[in-house]
Amino acid sequence: MSSIQIPVIDLKEAQNASQRLGVAQKLVKALETDGFLFLDNMPGVDLNKLLKNTEWFFSIPETDKSRLLKKQWNPQNSNRYRGYFPLQPNCASYKEGFEMGAEDVEFTDPDIHPIFKEPNVWPQALNKGDQFKADMIQLFSAMLKTGSEVLRLVAMGSGLDEMLFDKMFIPDTLSTLRLLHYPKRPNHFDIAAATADDGTVLSCSEHTDSGFVTLLATFDYPGLQIKSSGGQWYEVPPRPGSLVVNIGDILSQMTGGRLKATRHRVVDPKISRYSVPFFFEPRYGVNINYRLGDSETKTPESVCAYGHFVIDKLMQFSEYQNTFNDM
Repeated sequence: MSSIQIPVIDLKEAQNASQRLGVAQKLVKALETDGFLFLDNMPGVDLNKLLKNTEWFFSIPETDKSRLLKKQWNPQNSNRYRGYFPLQPNCASYKEGFEMGAEDVEFTDPDIHPIFKEPNVWPQALNKGDQFKADMIQLFSAMLKTGSEVLRLVAMGSGLDEMLFDKMFIPDTLSTLRLLHYPKRPNHFDIAAATADDGTVLSCSEHTDSGFVTLLATFDYPGLQIKSSGGQWYEVPPRPGSLVVNIGDILSQMTGGRLKATRHRVVDPKISRYSVPFFFEPRYGVNINYRLGDSETKTPESVCAYGHFVIDKLMQFSEYQNTFNDM
């Protein structure tokens, strides 16, 4: 398996007025070609601290994690959208996860689905639980700022107004921070369920992301692969201290396909593995049915709210299938 040379974007360089346009153009070129890049020097994003918090969370006793389970796995709990989801042995992607959104944000869209107003749940009663909560809220805020900066550079590098995206995302973003743990699979696991057509055993199946921008902490774990336009898979080598950035289908569509939502997957490393994606998502009512840079025509038949789109997408994943039932 060959590795691919992924471009590196340094956000510190982007703060230099004389270098900012060049950095923006380099970022856009990366998203026009391979659709992936590394991001360095993200203010407030401490990946070493994040790994320690992620390891700590998944090490807490099952009885404590059960108090954070989504309602479909623990009917005594009220949280449906945010919180913990357990290992699902019959799924090709053998993982457990914990999800949070923006903390203490007032959602102003009158048509928003109430599930998106659900508060976060936290393991506060445990030793280190309060610190975990504080660290996650701080990280979420830093990731929001990082995502906003990436999209400002996307806009500038595309010849558009640098602040084009800000009003689409802030303040009442639907963004999600997701901590993931892929345990080593047990010997009795039906490996056929996780085997790709080319015989590769996967931790995460081939897909494109669906939204706008994904900021991914892979730490030092290998396994991420991206698919070239010719159908060949390439390894994305780990880069300590960097985030991996890619875009989703919606941003690709809104740029007329100029920016690429690249297919990717994760090969089973046969060890316990952690990763943390941040899905940078806009406000619920943002119209996604037009091309950026064009005049946005808002007739009832031309408007597609991001929130409606994301609900349809969520229903396709096992950890969300019962989220919207009886609501």
